[in-house]
Amino acid sequence: MKKIFKNFVSYLQIPLLFFSYYFFFLFKNYISKVNFVIGTDEIAKQIYSIGKALDNSITVCLRKNRFYDYKYNFSININNNFLLFLYKIFYGPILLGYLANKTEIFFYVWSRGFLLNRNHDFKFLKSKNKKIVCVFLGDDIRSLILKLSYMKNLSLDTGESYYSNISDEKYDEEKKFLALSADTYANLIFSSPIDNMSYLKSKQFFWRLTSEKKFFDKNEKKFQISKIKILHAPTHPAIFKATPLVRYAIKKLQKEGYIFDYVELLNVKNQLILEHLKSTHIVLNQFYSFIPGVFGIEAMASNCAVLMSADPNIDTEKIEGGEKAWLHTRYWEIYDNLKYLLDNTEKIKIYADNGFEFAKKHHTTDALGEYISNILKKNNII
Repeated sequence: MKKIFKNFVSYLQIPLLFFSYYFFFLFKNYISKVNFVIGTDEIAKQIYSIGKALDNSITVCLRKNRFYDYKYNFSININNNFLLFLYKIFYGPILLGYLANKTEIFFYVWSRGFLLNRNHDFKFLKSKNKKIVCVFLGDDIRSLILKLSYMKNLSLDTGESYYSNISDEKYDEEKKFLALSADTYANLIFSSPIDNMSYLKSKQFFWRLTSEKKFFDKNEKKFQISKIKILHAPTHPAIFKATPLVRYAIKKLQKEGYIFDYVELLNVKNQLILEHLKSTHIVLNQFYSFIPGVFGIEAMASNCAVLMSADPNIDTEKIEGGEKAWLHTRYWEIYDNLKYLLDNTEKIKIYADNGFEFAKKHHTTDALGEYISNILKKNNII
């Protein structure tokens, strides 16, 4: 019933969208133009990062993210889901109609749009000859059925038992629809073909996560080590980041007599994590993914030695230096690799320095802007 009602309301938004577009079209000579509009769900601060990376762009965040306090050109700061739904019924189509008079290129991050049904966004924008760029980041597009089948064929394990409770036919059908929509309407798609294994048929360009230049800090003083600090900062649910296995490794090492400070930050604001990274030596990131997450990039930018499962041989761009930028650690290797660093403390700074230089070269917002622009030019988007 809820789905039927939402679908009914989504069609009622269409006349409001067209009214908004043509109303603002009357004043088009007075509306300043921008190169890009970027929205609408903030995930891993990607809307904010793309806005920083691309000049003359507008950022739109229509769903508040509890981990970040960034400012956007247009946003909805409502926590109640029902009130958010009511507000978006009217605000979404009015805003899209206005912005369609300001730009020719729309970046869509994650799986939602301005309207309740993003397909209606896409159909409208294509009718106005606008260009659409989709940025997929993980659970928005990933088919767990395809991913787990792929991993079984490689005799690898990405924590199948952890994901099986959310992987069903209904979940998979949603991913099929989202992929079909992007294939039909998007001019360009950014994703990760293996880690975000999906039903997409179009060519996918690898996405690069970033950290702002101001957060890059090669802090030499913290390596005058009196006691090693280890940080693990998973988002919910922690089990998907292998947190129980991290705790096991930490406890075993402590029982064996290793002395260190272990800090675990669960579901906290990003700003608090960034503060802790300044004094951290070793970061335990995520251990079921094949690409670096934002936390991994931030850790390298803060000159930390990073342990994570991101695999340069499976699903990266094969960027030079990536194989030395972090200590490749699968979930069953957390204890062994952490013990290795604690036994060979000189290696901590080597990995930290390698990671810092790698992230500084490839994962700043400036580098992202250059990377995106080159791809957009090569594909006749700009």
